[in-house]
Amino acid sequence: MKVLKAGGNAVDAAVATSLALGVVAPAFSGIGGGGFLMVHLHGGDTLYIDYRETAPRRAEPDMFELGPDGEALDFANSMGYRAVAVPGTIAGLSYALENYGNLRFGEVASYAIDYAKRGFEISNFVGTIMSNNVDNAVQKFRRHPETAREWMKGGRTYRKGEKKVSPAFGRMLEQVSREGPDAFYRSDFAKALAAEMAKNGGIIDGKDLATYAPKVRKPVKGTYRGYDVHAMPPPSLGGTAIIQMLNILEDTDVGGTGLNTAETIGTMAKALGVVWADLRRQLADPDYVKIDQEKLTSKDYAARLWFNRGERGATRDRTGGSKTTHMSVIDKDRNVAAITESIECYFGSGVTIPGYGFLLNDTMHDFDAAPGTVNSIQPGKRPRSNMTPTLLLKEGEPFLVAGSAAGPRIVTATLQTIINVVDHSLGVQEAVDAPRFHYSGSGSLKVESRVRPGVRKQLGQMGFETEEPNYLQLKPGYDVYFGGVHAIQVGKRGGLVGAADSRRQGGVAGY
Repeated sequence: MKVLKAGGNAVDAAVATSLALGVVAPAFSGIGGGGFLMVHLHGGDTLYIDYRETAPRRAEPDMFELGPDGEALDFANSMGYRAVAVPGTIAGLSYALENYGNLRFGEVASYAIDYAKRGFEISNFVGTIMSNNVDNAVQKFRRHPETAREWMKGGRTYRKGEKKVSPAFGRMLEQVSREGPDAFYRSDFAKALAAEMAKNGGIIDGKDLATYAPKVRKPVKGTYRGYDVHAMPPPSLGGTAIIQMLNILEDTDVGGTGLNTAETIGTMAKALGVVWADLRRQLADPDYVKIDQEKLTSKDYAARLWFNRGERGATRDRTGGSKTTHMSVIDKDRNVAAITESIECYFGSGVTIPGYGFLLNDTMHDFDAAPGTVNSIQPGKRPRSNMTPTLLLKEGEPFLVAGSAAGPRIVTATLQTIINVVDHSLGVQEAVDAPRFHYSGSGSLKVESRVRPGVRKQLGQMGFETEEPNYLQLKPGYDVYFGGVHAIQVGKRGGLVGAADSRRQGGVAGY
């Protein structure tokens, strides 16, 4: 909000908040990771800046030894140096500011620098993750002495409300403010990262960093009940999945069958199973896999998928948790920015380069660890994602901007928010907070505890095995497992209403 009041636009505000979150909430995102930024300048089209991490040049499809379950042994693709993909955040945010913002990097980074140097309080969310050792956070800290120095005191992790300072992180951001992205990709930090990698069995080198570049991509587009839908294209699966789901649901009466009834949940779950099975076999980095995007998002294709749904197999949902951050911004000129970022698992790889104070991602975990699939590891490739900042427009004007955290639940959480607003006529906060479900086409149908027991019984009679994850609740009845949607709805008279998910520690601000 300070950035908007200081003359920044939606892009400036999103970048400033991203940098600040990287300091105060590094369990989820930060400059050691990557993400996607949606930009819709008023009166223009929508575009996406893809600064997803990439596999190093020396990466190979069989670089990880696999266990009987097909996953990498000893957490090799989610902990330590070989789990790190080439970070994209600094390159992506710098590109966004230079091409679509009003302010300079140093101006928007000043808030993050202040948090880093003056200190910040550990939030309930971050403190709970550490105290509960979610995603093996404590093991990551103890494996890496530099990270332990940053995130442990007296042999224990920081607790909620305790003050934390990150002066080295602040100095890194100051250097980028002075020198631009070269301070990250071609200067002392790049040399230090390459040296640490060489010393500890990692494979990123200076050339990987020096040659990294963000990509600008066109949205995948669809329509739903009179709205135009713009969503994230590959390498994200998320946008295409949402378009396919809406194409299928447009021929059903999910509004008439009611909010969170067994009939509505059952119909949507069956559609989700069809969509996951279809897209996980086809979508990956479009520079490595040929994709007929127009076909995949057509209404005829969705109708055929739905008609043939009994013939399709299932795919496994291999990711958990609620990593990732999302934010949505609309400014006074009705420019829109929506940004979803991650360092993959909580606290990423656990690796911190000495003297720099921030964590590196473990995004190699987002590739299939086994060779031979569309999402297997290849040099320079971007792993598939579910992240999808999404925009609905009515007669060319923004109506709803939304996105979420939480791996595959990004798709289901964002989708349910759209359905709740458009089909069930909920206000945006009600739509975000309504009980959720998730289904990946195999295994159990996950339902939040606030879904009525009678509905669960009916779903069982329909053939679904239901399960309440009980993963992590910061607020009773609101499970972190089901995501963190942050959305803005534009009213009929142009007023803006923001919604922050009660499952996480977000917030809404406006003036």
